[in-house]
Amino acid sequence: MPELPGGLRGREPVRELIRDCLALPPGADRPVTVLLGPTGIGATDLHAYVKERFAPDTPCAYLNFDAAAGLDIRTVLGGLARELERKLTKYKEPSFPRFIVGLLTTGTPMEDLLRAHSRRRLPRLIRDELRNREGRYGSFLGQLAEVLAEALDAPPGVSDAAAAVLSSVTPRTGQLPWRALNRGIGWYGDGRIPPCADPADALVELNSWQHRADDGRENGPRDVERVLLRAFLADLREHARGWLNHRAFLLLLDNCHTETGRRFLELLLEARHEDKAARRGCDPLVTLASVHRWLPEWGPATGVQWALRPQDSDLASLAHWEAGRGSESSDDFWWYPLELRPLRLADTRVLSAGAPRRPDIVPGVQRLTGGLPWAVRHTVNTLLRAAREHPAPEEDPYACLRRVPGLPPAPPVPGPDPGAPTLAQASLGYLLEDLADEPGSDRRAVLVRWSAARDLSVCAQVFGTGTGDHGEPLPGLLRERWLLAAEDGRLVLHPWLRRLLLWELAADEEMWRDSHARLAAHFRTGRERPAEVTPGTDMELEEMYHRLALGETEPVAALLARRFTERGSEDFIRDLDLVTSAPNRLDKAVPPLRLLDSLTTGSDTPAMSPEAVIRRLAVARWIWSDPLSDPGRRLNAVIAGNYDHLAAMRSSGIVPLYDEAVRYRQWRDE
Repeated sequence: MPELPGGLRGREPVRELIRDCLALPPGADRPVTVLLGPTGIGATDLHAYVKERFAPDTPCAYLNFDAAAGLDIRTVLGGLARELERKLTKYKEPSFPRFIVGLLTTGTPMEDLLRAHSRRRLPRLIRDELRNREGRYGSFLGQLAEVLAEALDAPPGVSDAAAAVLSSVTPRTGQLPWRALNRGIGWYGDGRIPPCADPADALVELNSWQHRADDGRENGPRDVERVLLRAFLADLREHARGWLNHRAFLLLLDNCHTETGRRFLELLLEARHEDKAARRGCDPLVTLASVHRWLPEWGPATGVQWALRPQDSDLASLAHWEAGRGSESSDDFWWYPLELRPLRLADTRVLSAGAPRRPDIVPGVQRLTGGLPWAVRHTVNTLLRAAREHPAPEEDPYACLRRVPGLPPAPPVPGPDPGAPTLAQASLGYLLEDLADEPGSDRRAVLVRWSAARDLSVCAQVFGTGTGDHGEPLPGLLRERWLLAAEDGRLVLHPWLRRLLLWELAADEEMWRDSHARLAAHFRTGRERPAEVTPGTDMELEEMYHRLALGETEPVAALLARRFTERGSEDFIRDLDLVTSAPNRLDKAVPPLRLLDSLTTGSDTPAMSPEAVIRRLAVARWIWSDPLSDPGRRLNAVIAGNYDHLAAMRSSGIVPLYDEAVRYRQWRDE
């Protein structure tokens, strides 16, 4: 099955943005582009797509900060420099004399060295140590690349052909020329940071910042990181000005929501603000970062304190960024946040190219996963494996899709638990990896219960508050991971996450019944306190939503039948749609038509009475609304037929009912 193609809508504009940024002249402003979205939204795939398109013709470094967790910025910068100095076609590779001198100088304390030698001999000692390292590792930066080997690997998704080309591009080896080394040492003089006129004094001072905590400088190591980043950028600037040299360098930074990733972005933006104030022009880095957590630097995850609004990645362009920038002094001057939207049905078809055409499982997969690329890929892979091992019977082609969360996942098993027995457990582990239960915490159970609610804003009242790290409310943690959103005035879980949690809730009948019963009671008693009701909330319908989830079809049908006679057709349709969107724990091994038959037989009501028709319609749409109960939309004709019957029973207001019947007959998932 193919990896996520970059050409899918919302991805290709990002590639074009990167292309245009690489073509800018030295000194031109370039955004710090940040891809936003939940875990699995496809940011790593997009990094792979961009790297495949632009490397090896452009100096390019990919770094996964998840794999670099715990490493300091010195090491990260060394790994990036090692990647950027790879030998490319046509152009001379960059070198990093200023950065290497700073890195070498701050590596170990200098007290013993300076007691044995004059400070004025420091440059010579640096040269000797550098030559020693180059002799052992082929180049000074080679040892750092070994430490970061896993984090610097090409992102998953790069094609085999591209990976072969990239691996053939060898890093620079051999000695740094004396002239370049002297230039690197000299850069630390002339009152630069540290503010010493003599390079030797400056380098000794820099070393003390890194290693001496008793000199009154509390943030010494962090100040060293600032200096090293500026040295790194100064080396890139000098190279970009050279004849027949590259004018820009591409950084692909994955999972920058980690502590080290946030620190790197903070330092880069700080340097850019200072360069802008000093009129030095922008550095030549074209930065494409990705985060799966809302960064604290942006304020609350609601975005109310951030002047910028994340833009749909479909709109990405250099001109769009320029038009939306704030003032030069604003914190958001360099940011360009782009939200990667879920896949649409056409995109999912591209990603599911290996799936059989008969039956067409793609619309069902799209509904189930909410278009989350990671979920689409692993769901289809799981279905393909199941079809090979246990083919579905011809009379029930959607049998595997209805049970897919409970099937063994196709290897390699995704997520932190390689032994997860089902796709649902593996997927929940992947989505909620850093929200896993701590000792004494019931966070996972709280989330499972919350999945029963149509609106999570009532969950704290019904089930109590769930807290996350440092006591932060669970809704806040979900929102900052793009797993919770506002929709029609409600707080709703990401559709894939909710579907997985509901699957787990359905496995425990007692918990399912208790959760929905408590929610139904909340709305029933809420009708007695109208002052506390949220405007626009129909408490009676909300109660029936949960009673239908409990399988109580009779009272639900009675309410809808009453509203059919008391209200207009459009209001009735809205009420029906709300109530029948309730989840169910019906047997997923049973096809939808048989489920409908088992739930609607045995009534004494005449078959063509309004009450009986509305009951069949409500039950049919309840089954139809669940992507695991009717993934193939087999009940479209049943729903349409019942709308026809209802229209024939009314003396007025029949057009909306007939229109609804036509809509279901001609239904096409988008």
